[in-house]
Amino acid sequence: MFRNQYDTDITTYSPQGRVHQIEYAMEAVKQGSAVVGLRSQDYVVLATLKRSSSELASNQRKLFEIDSHCGIAIAGLTADGRVLTRFMRTECHNYRFVYETVM
Repeated sequence: MFRNQYDTDITTYSPQGRVHQIEYAMEAVKQGSAVVGLRSQDYVVLATLKRSSSELASNQRKLFEIDSHCGIAIAGLTADGRVLTRFMRTECHNYRFVYETVM
């Protein structure tokens, strides 16, 4: 896919009637990987599929610790997941500072 003047906004249609931002999002979903979570009364298990984009690339982490009692599994592009992880960690730290208890 190449960038042009019609891919800057999700409300801009190209002359062919396409919305390029939606096509970019669909391509990002295709490049993601699966995450499965199972919960019982006492335990939670998260499993991810780690795949590399090429033989030379290394596998990327898909499970992150948010706080000492909770974590997150990423099923998509790792860069987006890292941003979300950083935000969630900040929220947990702020909550612990204000209320002096875990979230």
